Amino acid sequence: MIKAAFFDIDGTLLSFETHAMPPSTVRALAALRAQGIRCVISSGRPTYQLPPELREGFDAYVTLNGQLCYDAEGTYRSCPIAEADVRAIVGQVEEGVFDALVLQRERSFVNALTPRVQAVARQANLVYEPDDIARAFDAPVYQFCVFVEPGEEGVFLDKTTSVAATRWTNLFCDVVPREGGKAFGVEATLARFGLGPEEAVAFGDGENDLSMFGAVGTSVAMGNAWDSVKERATHVTTGVDDDGIWNACRALGLI
Repeated sequence: MIKAAFFDIDGTLLSFETHAMPPSTVRALAALRAQGIRCVISSGRPTYQLPPELREGFDAYVTLNGQLCYDAEGTYRSCPIAEADVRAIVGQVEEGVFDALVLQRERSFVNALTPRVQAVARQANLVYEPDDIARAFDAPVYQFCVFVEPGEEGVFLDKTTSVAATRWTNLFCDVVPREGGKAFGVEATLARFGLGPEEAVAFGDGENDLSMFGAVGTSVAMGNAWDSVKERATHVTTGVDDDGIWNACRALGLI
């Protein structure tokens, strides 16, 4: 019996076209809650990048790809990137090897507003603040978004010792601690709730959702998901703009 549902945001809860939740998704979330199913955000976004409609009403938040997790009672997982790896990546940015978005607990910023960086901001309906990359040392860094092409991850992985890379877009990759990723956040949340993997379902569309899929008993790939994500899911639904969340919840007998 499903008792918890984990939701990616971009391309899953939110449409890339409207940057809002389809009305059917709003109804599905309300119906899940009415059934006593705990609803959890599981996203690469930090709290301050959540749209207003997602900042409340959920039982827990797995943010920054699982590195910072909290609920109404407080933070129950915090896993920033090791300082040595922060220094390595910052050094490459300063050398002009690539551009990067720095995500800390209270703020995020980019080293430069290049056309590629601005394209990502438009895709996610966000505004990126430019700042000196050295500000990365002001507070722990939970995630970098490194703007390299698919297949070029080795440029920074070869210079670091304890980070991993994953993607939800070809424009950049998420860089997180090696012991990070959505799976760790989901596992910590299930432990918080006293639930097992077989009692959870996860919804996603990008490569960074694959680890989350491995941490639950039932996984749902959106119709707009990457092919690699659909191949690993236990269920494939319609696209986010075609009532995908609602249709999956109905097909799985959750509502």
